[in-house]
Amino acid sequence: MARAQMHHVRVSKLALARSLRLRPALASTVASSAPPADHSPADIRRVARDQFGHPTLRPGQERVIRSLLAGRDVLGILPTGGGKSLVYQVASQLLPGLTVVVSPLLALMKDQTEALDERVEAAELSSAQSGREEQMQLQRIRRGETRLLFVTPERFANRDFVDALRQRPVSLLAVDEAHCVSQWGHDFRPAYLELAGVAESLGRPVLLALTATAGPSTRDEIVEALGLRDPDIVVRGLDRPNLFFEVRRAVHVGDDRRILEAIFRGEEDRYGSPLDEQLREAMQGSGIVYTRTTAAARETAAWLREWGVAADFYHGQRTAKDRDRVQTAFMSGDIRVVAATNAFGLGVDKPDVRFVLHRQTPAGLEEYFQEAGRAGRDGAFSRCTLIHRGADLNKAAFLSNRGLPSAEAVAAVRRSLVLYRPTPLSLIRAQTGLSRSQALRVVAFLDRLGVVRRTARGIRLLRDFNPEDLTAEQRDHLREIEQSRVQMMRHYAEGSGCRRRFILNYLGQEMDAKACLCDNHALGRVDCAEPARPDLTVGRRLQHATLGSGVVEHVENGEITVLFDDGTYRTLDVGFLEREGAIETG
Repeated sequence: MARAQMHHVRVSKLALARSLRLRPALASTVASSAPPADHSPADIRRVARDQFGHPTLRPGQERVIRSLLAGRDVLGILPTGGGKSLVYQVASQLLPGLTVVVSPLLALMKDQTEALDERVEAAELSSAQSGREEQMQLQRIRRGETRLLFVTPERFANRDFVDALRQRPVSLLAVDEAHCVSQWGHDFRPAYLELAGVAESLGRPVLLALTATAGPSTRDEIVEALGLRDPDIVVRGLDRPNLFFEVRRAVHVGDDRRILEAIFRGEEDRYGSPLDEQLREAMQGSGIVYTRTTAAARETAAWLREWGVAADFYHGQRTAKDRDRVQTAFMSGDIRVVAATNAFGLGVDKPDVRFVLHRQTPAGLEEYFQEAGRAGRDGAFSRCTLIHRGADLNKAAFLSNRGLPSAEAVAAVRRSLVLYRPTPLSLIRAQTGLSRSQALRVVAFLDRLGVVRRTARGIRLLRDFNPEDLTAEQRDHLREIEQSRVQMMRHYAEGSGCRRRFILNYLGQEMDAKACLCDNHALGRVDCAEPARPDLTVGRRLQHATLGSGVVEHVENGEITVLFDDGTYRTLDVGFLEREGAIETG
């Protein structure tokens, strides 16, 4: 189609902002089509106790299960090691049909299936199985011999598998590690974006989305992308009082090595007794040192071995055999420390990790807390130390241009969509040469901007557009959002306030404890029990005269941090705003 004949879509900044804050989930007020299961709280506790060996349920678990049994979608934000898997395991035994659990890792699926033993009729389907094993599992599904099935999201591209599921009522579709749907996150998996359509093709069972860490904007994205309908959003256990949060400043070249060496050799006395002794004792246990690059992971492991620490390195570019070897050695205690990129973590269920150190500053606070939160899952005192250099954040922001396809890829998909309406994803791939993941990323991008719609027959173009204009405007706004998130990370790393409160506020929670474990508290820089302003509490909506509407994320020392509806974070001086009459609280 000639350029002059195109009906271009010029996406305004407001439209982009709305798209990035996400459209409301379709039919958000409609309940799941799955009929409710009539079970009492006593039934839930009995199954947890008798079949899974849990005499009590943790905060939030029973509420999630009760909502699922009532036929309501749920988004559960539950801590790592906090019993997320027990939620769908118990529900699977009380629902009439099959429970399908979508997991991002083959190893994690295998571990969970083996851990269930004979307690439930559980199975996994994975690419690691032979064709004969796969066919046997499909037959078991068709005969109704499986109550709980683990698969990766990519499995739904297999027609034989989907046909087998359609022969058996599916009561629950559980999406583990649901933050993988977020195009802002480093764990983004394009196949997760197809799960809303998968649910519809299976008769729309109840949907459960689970993750350990998700701030308000990521929660919105999960709800929209998975098509959750009027979900019960359950947030529990984000406050980890056993974790000691500290930041160490690296100013000169080589400071990061000097700080790490002093920490591992126990040569520091910063806080006085007994805290210094607790920190030294923690460093004698197992731990992870996160780096931003593969080269830094390899270098850090070499330093650790030089200091007499049993260590190895892990990153996504190592062979699968090497990655499995390192992870197995860490889990068994054969090596004490892993120096790793963010490729290491999902599926690493080691409760006694005593420390998580970051040699470089991540680009976002969600990413940082998710990684730091792998320490101390057993509830014992653990150390979370960030070695911060301001320049690291500038590099991290540059490297984290997340989720946005190239103008060339968008243009190639547009040409396919113009020729065939609607266009199956398989045809888009054949015509463009894009991989399935690349094509899904482009389609998700266009769907979010409202220029295409996914249907049962394929992708339908709603109106034509100029790919260069579309991606350029989106990229500009994405850069603005990314910079605001980087500033939140900088505020955490360079601020003198309570670090624990800052993290919890960012995730949409107030801190209800009277004191906390953080360096600023230990050094007397801040009273961590300082109450928030009663008229500007976390979660309160406000209207700014020029920036628009937003939600208060953090209150401290006369300043508020607001997540505005355009997806950006702003830190504002309350006194100035009140004098100017620039804000109204609702």
